[in-house]
Amino acid sequence: MVYTHRHTALPQMLLFVHIFQFLFYIIVGRTLPIPVYCRVCGDKSFGKHYGVYCCDGCSCFFKRSVRRRIVYTCIAGTGQCIVDKARRNWCPFCRLQKCMKVNMNVSAVQDERGPRKSKLPKITESNTLVPKNWKTRSDYVYEIGAQIFLTSLRQCRFNESMAILPNAVQNEILNRTWHQSFVLMAAFWPTNLITLLSGSNSSIEHIVATLIASHRAMRLDSIEYNLVLTLVLCRPDLCSSAEFRNDLTAIGSNAKDALMKHAAFKSPTRYYGILACILSVTEDLAGYIKIIFFEPSVRNVPMNHLVSVIT
Repeated sequence: MVYTHRHTALPQMLLFVHIFQFLFYIIVGRTLPIPVYCRVCGDKSFGKHYGVYCCDGCSCFFKRSVRRRIVYTCIAGTGQCIVDKARRNWCPFCRLQKCMKVNMNVSAVQDERGPRKSKLPKITESNTLVPKNWKTRSDYVYEIGAQIFLTSLRQCRFNESMAILPNAVQNEILNRTWHQSFVLMAAFWPTNLITLLSGSNSSIEHIVATLIASHRAMRLDSIEYNLVLTLVLCRPDLCSSAEFRNDLTAIGSNAKDALMKHAAFKSPTRYYGILACILSVTEDLAGYIKIIFFEPSVRNVPMNHLVSVIT
């Protein structure tokens, strides 16, 4: 009986040891012997990053977003996208919001040492602007332009104020404002589009690069971005239907007041700087944007047609 008791007690003792080790790892925050779920996307996590158990992917995303101070916008325009293992790369805005919701530590990123300086010879920027999987710079620019155009238009249609309008009225407004929403979105695009265009010999590309740079320099937060977008879209002069003009006037007026109050917390003159950026995107610049990003691929297809097919 003693022999049997000793051998049955041994597995129980090992189990207690494993439980103790697991609890120890959790308490001190060291790498776990077995994975747990990432609190952001549900993937496997083997340890804490910035105070929270998360996977390496979400950890790197959080660090990159905080260090570069990137201002994302929701792809769907709702701020309620699903963030899981399969869809975590779909909407960076909602992914970052999820990181904040689970209390990932921003100050830990800011206090962390940056990457060490490489002792290797510097590579000229012109060699690294276009990824290796793209044959020409032009093809790369066209692809970026198509992505920005698609994303910006969809975000406009999902805008809370635009969504209540009939599709025909939306198209009428977007036909006259697509270039403004394009520049606004381009200012927050992860690819360094400003450097890419500035390195060209084309004066048109330099003009558009300067315009995007002025928008990026404003460093709009998510609230300012959405209010600016509403101001761009909800103007009564853009709508031929008298039925919706009063609604657009009221919406635009409310957005203006909200933007003035929000911007005043940062600077007394910030609102006027933002307004100057909006007004700088004139209608003739729509032609420049089309030449740079679309004309070689869409040829003679009117932009109005492209706007109408993106829903």
